[in-house]
Amino acid sequence: TAQAIDKLPSIRDPIPPSTYKSEWIELPQGNIRFVKIENAEAKFTVVLMPDPPNTIEHMQALIDILQSTYSVLIFEGPGFGYSRASNHYDFSFAQNAELITHLLVDLEIENAILAFTCVAALAGLQVARERPDIVKGIVLGQTPPPEEARRWAKRVDFRGIMGTAFLGQLLLRMLRKPVAAIWYKNALPKGASSHFYQTGAVDSFRRGARFSLASGFQSLKNDRTPTEAFITEQKSVALWGMLDRTHKSTDKSSTLSMLPNGKLKCLENCGHFPDVEQPAIFAQAIDEVAAGI
Repeated sequence: TAQAIDKLPSIRDPIPPSTYKSEWIELPQGNIRFVKIENAEAKFTVVLMPDPPNTIEHMQALIDILQSTYSVLIFEGPGFGYSRASNHYDFSFAQNAELITHLLVDLEIENAILAFTCVAALAGLQVARERPDIVKGIVLGQTPPPEEARRWAKRVDFRGIMGTAFLGQLLLRMLRKPVAAIWYKNALPKGASSHFYQTGAVDSFRRGARFSLASGFQSLKNDRTPTEAFITEQKSVALWGMLDRTHKSTDKSSTLSMLPNGKLKCLENCGHFPDVEQPAIFAQAIDEVAAGI
C-alpha cells in the first residue's frame, strides 16, 4: 500500500532531454523508457540500466564508447527516471527479472551482454540464469550478493527512515533533491565534485523523473531470495569502486560467490558509479567479456 505513493499519476507527461530518441514500451511492470542504438556490424547488444537517481543522460560517455562496437539498449527501471511503475509492480528481484526478460524478448535482443550496477543488477543475474540462450555475458558494478546487499541498505538508511513504509515514500516525495545530494556526496570519492550528477538529477526531477528509493529499499529489506538463485555460469567481470564509502564494509569478494566463471577487478580511484565515473574502464570490462564468449 505504501508503494502506491510512488505510483501516483504524474501531473504532466515526463519530458526527457532530447539527447537521445526516447521510446516507451508498456509492460506488465510499467511504462518503461528506453533508448535502442543499432549497430549493424555488432555481434553483441550491451544492455545497460542507470543506477538511480542517475538517468540515461548520465550514461552518455559510456554509450558513446560502446556504440562503435556494439548495439546498445539502455532503459530506466520502473519508478525511476522517466519510467512509471504499474499498480501491481512491487520492486522485487522477481518482477525486475520479469521486466528485463520482457524487454529482451519484445525488443528482439539476441546475444546480450548485461552490464548493470548496484542491487538492481541482481535481477539481471536471475535473467542470465534463466535465459542463457539470450544472455551471453555479464559485467557488474558495486553488486554484492543479497545478504550483503541487505546489510548495505541498512547501513546507508539513516535511522531506517527509507525502509519504513509510508514515512520513507512521503519523505522522498518531499525531499528528493536533498536526498539525492546526500547520496551523491557519500557514494562518490571523498572530495569529488558531484555537480555533474546532481545537476542532471535535479533537471530530470524538473522534467518529471521519478526516484522511488524508499519502495526499492523496503522491497530489498523484505526479500529473502537466497544467493543460489543468482548464480550464473556466463563469463563475467565484477567491478568494485574502492572509494565508495557506502560500501566501505562490504565484502567485495563475496560477489564471486554468484559468478563461478567471473573475475573481480577493484578500481582504486572510483566510487559507486563505475559505469559513469570510469566509462573507458567499464567498456574495457565489456570488451573482455565479449572477447571470451
